[in-house]
Amino acid sequence: MDGKYNFPIKKCPRCGGTIFAVKQKIKGIGEYFVDMETGEIDNELLNNGLIYDNVGKYAVCRDCGKRLFKIDNYLNVIE
Repeated sequence: MDGKYNFPIKKCPRCGGTIFAVKQKIKGIGEYFVDMETGEIDNELLNNGLIYDNVGKYAVCRDCGKRLFKIDNYLNVIE
C-alpha cells in the first residue's frame, strides 16, 4: 500500500470526522530488544512478523461509528 487512496467522500456526512477505522485481525509473533546496560527498549521490529487481515467490510467513522462505504482487504472501495 502506498498511502494514497481515492475515497468517495472526504468526511463523515453525520459528524464531519475525517478519519475512519477498519477492524483487523492480527496474527503472529513479535520480538523486541532490551539493552541490559541502559534498560532502553527497541521495538522497531516488533510488528515485522505480524500478519494483518481486514475483517471489517466497511470503513467506519472513528468519531461517531457511522458506516461510510464498503471496502476490500486493500482499502479499495466496493461499489
